[in-house]
Amino acid sequence: MKTRSVPAQKKPYPPLSQVTKNQPEFNYKNVSGIIVGFRCPPYVKGINVPGYHLHFISDDFTKGGHILDFKIKSGKCEIDLCDKFFLILPKDVTDFENVDLSKDRSEELMDVER
Repeated sequence: MKTRSVPAQKKPYPPLSQVTKNQPEFNYKNVSGIIVGFRCPPYVKGINVPGYHLHFISDDFTKGGHILDFKIKSGKCEIDLCDKFFLILPKDVTDFENVDLSKDRSEELMDVER
């Protein structure tokens, strides 16, 4: 299991593309746990990254992160089909109202997700 994890951030929050440049990567061998993920369809581009997004947490909750690569010996797969997409915006608009969301960050997001 190969994962990465972004360190905790503080205000003012840097762009994700900057944060992920120095994120640590982890390689685990013979570890068991749970993989949780979702697939975003192409129409969510701009709100999220289209495609698959997987995270791992070990059974003892000490290892995990965004999955970069893995090999599996055995497992069980469960799928939930969702027919709704909810977007929840911050209640405190003080910081949010000044954020410029007009910039197309799709290329940055694709680089981050690779």
